[in-house]
Amino acid sequence: MTRFRVGPPIGEGRFGVVHRAYDRTTDRWVALKTGPEVDALREEHARLARVDHPHVVRAIAFDEGPPAALAMSLVEGPSFVTFARRDVPKAAPRRGPRRNLPVAFGYEMQEEGRSAFSPITEAGAAWLRTSIVALADGLCALHDAGLYHLDVSAENVRVVRRGSDDVPVLLDLGLGWDVARAERRLVAGAAASLAPELGLAPPTEAADAYALGVLLFEALTGKLPFDGGGMEVLVRKQSVEAPTASELAPGVPEDLDALCAGLLRRSPRERLTLRDARIRVAPDAG
Repeated sequence: MTRFRVGPPIGEGRFGVVHRAYDRTTDRWVALKTGPEVDALREEHARLARVDHPHVVRAIAFDEGPPAALAMSLVEGPSFVTFARRDVPKAAPRRGPRRNLPVAFGYEMQEEGRSAFSPITEAGAAWLRTSIVALADGLCALHDAGLYHLDVSAENVRVVRRGSDDVPVLLDLGLGWDVARAERRLVAGAAASLAPELGLAPPTEAADAYALGVLLFEALTGKLPFDGGGMEVLVRKQSVEAPTASELAPGVPEDLDALCAGLLRRSPRERLTLRDARIRVAPDAG
């Protein structure tokens, strides 16, 4: 691996450790994922190489090693949710009784007093309107290339500065699936982001739409739509509809609340599509 001068680790992917590294060939810094799973890294590189989109991390090179190494564009910045909620104050007071949420969502009952959740600010909502459209567009580019991401989460979307704009970039196609090879089995992604139908039916574009809805919900409220982890969360998702963001954090913008609810519909047939997401939000609202 004489091409790369490996620097400190900056993260850990599904199939290896990610380092900041200097690419002597291109004379720039890159993100270099190294690990023992040669086939997994080779396949991830092949997936990334099929997509050229400003909101999806770019493949640069693959080195068989040892150790095997996948070089990608360097994406450094805060997670999507952290950035979206950067100016949100701590729990705001709520007037009157607070509506109880069903135990199925995993939240503690709270009948009155202060809400445990704070809605996003107007500035954050304005940024979300642009950024959700950008991410939906990036996911559509993946789908057009014959891929499903299947691991869209706050940690796998980073915000980078480009000129005067803060833009989201999708990372980590380590779990990405080729549409032509989609199988009827559970996807090993983060339970919080998994669509309810996964494990019962083959993945479709609707699974990535659901994960985008989870990301939007977390940005709007600071919480996940279903609390908890593992299979227990997936079973609850298959049993009840997700709460709306406004149920947890009254005051979230109506257009984003409606979009989020549509993306989180339990049935993939009733769920909004990613293409819907690109036209549903009002860029100048608020």
